[in-house]
Amino acid sequence: MADKKESSLEALKAGIDNRMKARETRRGFLKKALFAGVAVTATATVAKKTVSMIPGEDPQEQYIKDVLPGDRAMAAREYVVMSREEKKALVKTLVEDYKKEA
Repeated sequence: MADKKESSLEALKAGIDNRMKARETRRGFLKKALFAGVAVTATATVAKKTVSMIPGEDPQEQYIKDVLPGDRAMAAREYVVMSREEKKALVKTLVEDYKKEA
């Protein structure tokens, strides 16, 4: 009879162990599934933000639109030598403006 009780006790323990293992594997699966879902969502969000940050226009076209007209305007200007009076007047205004700022 003692053997019967011991074997039934062992069977009970084995059953409990099996149930605990089953719960752990279910929990482990759910944890992994949840983690995978969060990772996929985060990756998709980062990818979407990265794509939205890329400029719509070609950078070369933007350069051509912005810089080249300014370069043409600068190239069209002529070099004019200043007279002594113009130089003195320019220096005088710079000194006066400097004194006003200080």
